[in-house]
Amino acid sequence: MGMSIKSSSGGDEGEMGPVAEINVTPLVDVMLVLLIIFMVTMPLMMNQLPITLTKPSLFQSDKPPEKLSVSFDLQNNYFLQHNDDPKEAVPYTDLPARLRDIADKTPEELVTVCADPQSIYDRVVDLMAIVGSSGFSKVTLCP
Repeated sequence: MGMSIKSSSGGDEGEMGPVAEINVTPLVDVMLVLLIIFMVTMPLMMNQLPITLTKPSLFQSDKPPEKLSVSFDLQNNYFLQHNDDPKEAVPYTDLPARLRDIADKTPEELVTVCADPQSIYDRVVDLMAIVGSSGFSKVTLCP
């Protein structure tokens, strides 16, 4: 991008005039120094999220957590299993009332919704909505 200019003053023919080229070596040196400065200072400038860890409870309960499982199969049969009780078949129309009765006693209980792998997704969402509207705030799906 530069251009060399010859002097026309009649002196030696091999003598060159001023060269109009930018010397990029100092520019590269300055840019490398700035890069190193930014690389060193960037970890210091990062905002860190404050995390508060919960303290372990002094009260240890020997009682196992409550478990509630709600499931259905391809034949539209709905089942409830509470803790270690055997599965109980429940009609679809009685399911919300039964879930509300359990939610009145233990609303913080984790409810597991299980479905047949070949079932329609809309039925799973419908069952999760019934569980949520019954008063449970913690709902999960079977693995």
